[in-house]
Amino acid sequence: MGNRFKSIGRITSAIIVLLLLFGMVLASISYIRQNPVEKNFLPPWLGMRTFLEFGNDPYGEPAAQRTQVLFYGKLAEAGQDPLSLNQPFASEILFFPLALINDYTTARLVWMVLLELVLIGSAFLCLYLFEWRLPTILIPIYVLVAIFGIQALLPLFQNSPVIIISLFLMVGLIGLRKGLDELAGVAFALAFFQPTVTGIFCLMTFWWVIQNRRWHVIWGTLMTWGFLFVSSFVLLPGWFLSFIRSFRLEYEYKSYQSTYDILTKLWPSIGNKVAAALTIGLVIILILEWRTTRHKDFRWFLWTASLTMATYSLVGIPTLPVNNIVVLIPLTYILKILSERMGGKKRWLFIVLLLGLIFVGGWAITLGVQSLNDEITANLISIFVPSLLLVAGLYWIRWWATCPPRTWMDTIERDL
Repeated sequence: MGNRFKSIGRITSAIIVLLLLFGMVLASISYIRQNPVEKNFLPPWLGMRTFLEFGNDPYGEPAAQRTQVLFYGKLAEAGQDPLSLNQPFASEILFFPLALINDYTTARLVWMVLLELVLIGSAFLCLYLFEWRLPTILIPIYVLVAIFGIQALLPLFQNSPVIIISLFLMVGLIGLRKGLDELAGVAFALAFFQPTVTGIFCLMTFWWVIQNRRWHVIWGTLMTWGFLFVSSFVLLPGWFLSFIRSFRLEYEYKSYQSTYDILTKLWPSIGNKVAAALTIGLVIILILEWRTTRHKDFRWFLWTASLTMATYSLVGIPTLPVNNIVVLIPLTYILKILSERMGGKKRWLFIVLLLGLIFVGGWAITLGVQSLNDEITANLISIFVPSLLLVAGLYWIRWWATCPPRTWMDTIERDL
């Protein structure tokens, strides 16, 4: 009877996932019709098409003008976003398959479907990373929260590649856990192309890798970077200086947020000093926590890596709201440890309630922030509240997460 229920649960889960994917594709088509242009996919796609069709520099004025005409219907005027390409050509190469599609709407639909598949796959990979054995009936609930939460839908609606960056982080961490060091190195090399999201995390990871002499991770990273950068300079020798100019032009039109900007606007006289003190304090905490991982096992490293992800928006690095998708990793870690420590079957009801609270709370905070007329308060809430809650949760589970069960009885009780 038990096996029968498990089979029914698996079939039900598979059907729900397929229906979910079908529904997301239809929703994507409807969304694209209502929002025919956007700013995240259009510049890299059209920049690569300009390079393939005419051999022009994707960072040059002709490529930017093509993008402006498609987005605005005319050339950008003074004060409008010039829509210049602002990512390295080494990562722009990854858009080559999509650039073979000559219709923007079709290419964008393929891109959105790809992002949706990545979101679904990332939810399952996150469970696999933490080896969290949810009851079969609860897996669809977790997946629904993971892909329909504000942290996932916001970058999806904006066609942001940060969704794929979060996938690379998960693949890299799984590679470290499973001893697939070359795979981990490749994944971290690709993730590093979004340094505002992954820079601190990758720095900590490479430090831990060196301390534990897992050199194949480093070689995997260097070989990936070497291949992409050599290929990029062979295809377009002068791209780097063009990229720097284009990035500087585009930077001021992005809605970057940082603790320095927010606190300075909140307290003009002392805000900058408070932000600097916050940055210094967090950097000291992170360095001390990183030091504790020296020669420690992956269990300890994973907790420290989750803490690093949870604090990246608080250390003063300019970031975007779409980058919050990486919070799924520390959030899942917290839920997993709580489910282990509670024991008994009632824990799953508690986890369902927490998932519901997280889902509703995330949307409530976002919609509430958007309804505020006070931009400073809105940015303050959106930056500080999620990060501080995650940091508090991670320190709450720290001892249980970093230390193995003390006795075999702990393990039995956990699995009951």
